[in-house]
Amino acid sequence: MHDFLVSLGVDRWVLPVLIGWPVVAAVLVRLLGCDTSRERLGTEAPSGGPDARTLTAAALVVEGLLTLALWGVFDPARDGWQARWDLPWLPDFGSTVSLGVDGLSLPLVLMTGVVLPVAFIASWDNVRVRTPAFGALALLLTSGLMGVFVALDLLVFYLAWELMLIPTYLLVGVWSTAGNTRASLRYVLFTLVGSLLMLVAIIALWSVGDGSSMHLDALSTLTLSPTAQLLMFGAFFAAFGVKSALFPFHTWLPDAQQVAPTFASVTLGLKVGAYAILRFAIPLFPAAATHDTVRMVILVLSVVSIVYGALVAMAQKDLKRLISYSSISHLGFIMLGCFTLTQQSVEGAVMSIVNSGLATSALFLVAGMLEDRTGSTSLDAFGGMARRTPMLATMLVVAMLSTVALPGTAGFVGEFLVLIGTYAEFPVLAVVATTGVVFAAAYGLKALQGVLFGPFDAERHATLRDLGFHERAALVVLAAGIVAVGVAPAPVLKRLDRPTQSLIEAVRFGPNAPAPTPPVSLGR
Repeated sequence: MHDFLVSLGVDRWVLPVLIGWPVVAAVLVRLLGCDTSRERLGTEAPSGGPDARTLTAAALVVEGLLTLALWGVFDPARDGWQARWDLPWLPDFGSTVSLGVDGLSLPLVLMTGVVLPVAFIASWDNVRVRTPAFGALALLLTSGLMGVFVALDLLVFYLAWELMLIPTYLLVGVWSTAGNTRASLRYVLFTLVGSLLMLVAIIALWSVGDGSSMHLDALSTLTLSPTAQLLMFGAFFAAFGVKSALFPFHTWLPDAQQVAPTFASVTLGLKVGAYAILRFAIPLFPAAATHDTVRMVILVLSVVSIVYGALVAMAQKDLKRLISYSSISHLGFIMLGCFTLTQQSVEGAVMSIVNSGLATSALFLVAGMLEDRTGSTSLDAFGGMARRTPMLATMLVVAMLSTVALPGTAGFVGEFLVLIGTYAEFPVLAVVATTGVVFAAAYGLKALQGVLFGPFDAERHATLRDLGFHERAALVVLAAGIVAVGVAPAPVLKRLDRPTQSLIEAVRFGPNAPAPTPPVSLGR
């Protein structure tokens, strides 16, 4: 298959198409799509044309197939960027539209390409008004997400980052439950401040390089003073830490995911900020990232996120908020792996990002389906679902077991690697972080018991139905991914081997690596 795809030239054009296709599709959906959901509700006759949701789903499926093609042409035995594509853009500023992937970004591109069409199809009836605009924004968000994962030029990366944030703000603000715009306003204020700080740091970094290039490879070779590294790293970390919802920057996330439409709740949970830390913040400013104080503060915050998120999740009465706080807890494991900076911990962090995309997305989809059926996400509103909706119950169990890191699921692979890698460097932090696994089992199994085997209100849920065909197909895809990665993680880990080694070597021996501590002489 690899040779066939290469013979078609897929490696020469797949990345620009991966970013450009959703933008083109967004225009088509907005101009040609029809809001047929209103016809069924009897509120408005359609204006003619295909269903906007069908067009959006088809466009997202094409995007997913493109990511599969990218996986097929990738050669894990090669070093460096693959499927490279460069286009001159702003020569006066040294900026080019430079795209590429390696084994670090490839699994996340594929995960995103699978999750987004699945999330849209599974939440088919969740949004019933202004569906052409919703579909167009969902596709623009897709383009931004893909751009974040494949951009090698910092200016292109920043534009993709903003293209990801703005549609999300509109999706949450316009289609939130009960017209709740407060959560979307908090989201945009939190993320915008961090993004502006990152832009200032990008400009400062570019000026240090005499304005000759904004490419990641060129900027990584610049020699920066320790003070400059600390300031620029702080600006980048502000943007990525806030977007990742690391404690104490997490407060916007549960509110936003509780009121957001299901598709937006899923995309808010994708850990793009953690990827950006591994791709940009750590390689560009290794002395700052490994500074004893800075590193220890971030590691402690990571462990606090693990324990705090799990404990607060145990106290939640709303299913969406429980999932959101569990996501914050898992983000702690990811950050712990990123800043421990052993090969096992970094690989575990990436595997945890993949698991979060699969398992957390599946949980939010199930929560959205329950909300569509019952009008509520309160845990007190559910009970006896195992008997009434067996397929939905099965998908909920698979996703929740991956969340609690059951062996044989994707969640176990990531957290196990993070803990093993962390224990070698920081055994105390690893032991404390392990308690998060115990707490996760407590809130996860408690939620399953209440939703699936609690008292069933026959009068309230007399018409409750099990999964429809499109819902079942979508969730089966995610469940298959959870089990496949958990049982056979080797294809992903094989692609992660070289880039994680390169990252650690660059941090330790690159031009901005921390200066070695001179040996202390005990002689006279």
